[in-house]
Amino acid sequence: MLYLMAVNTPEEEAFITKLYSEYEQMMYKIAFNVLKNKYDAEDTVHEAFLNIIRQDQLANLNKLQKSRLKAYLIITVKNTAYKCYNSRRSRIAENIEDLYSLKGGASAEEELFSEYEAENLHKALNKLLPNDYDLLFLSAVMGYSIPQMAERLEISENALRQRMFRARQRLKKLMNEEETVNDRR
Repeated sequence: MLYLMAVNTPEEEAFITKLYSEYEQMMYKIAFNVLKNKYDAEDTVHEAFLNIIRQDQLANLNKLQKSRLKAYLIITVKNTAYKCYNSRRSRIAENIEDLYSLKGGASAEEELFSEYEAENLHKALNKLLPNDYDLLFLSAVMGYSIPQMAERLEISENALRQRMFRARQRLKKLMNEEETVNDRR
């Protein structure tokens, strides 16, 4: 618990230690539900505690009723998890755009079309539901096979194929909507 170095008094250290021991598991579960990744969830819990310390809220938190304190911690960890999730999504979209730029020898017209297509893809990916996005990410970016993904998600391969089909259909629909919006401009 390196963030204990950021507190100023032994009382604050004791309070943070108490908060951590009582609420860490609850906060981890909330972060994991958002991020679906053990390591990101653990980092998010620690980041949430750092945020609490940085905002110098310890004196105020110590005065709160237990239910209000719990609500505050839930909101803090959820916001931190969503920030991590959105950051991860934008990094993935940038990586997908980088994959488009690896095509060599394209003419200026093809390059312009490719940038337009990548921009539409980026916008469509950001509008996808998290479950659809995760499926496409595991398949396209991480290179997981159907059996690997089915095992990881604990579903049958047929169910996964159906989910993948529906996710691709929704992505295509969103990309078409982006094209339509851009054509109107």
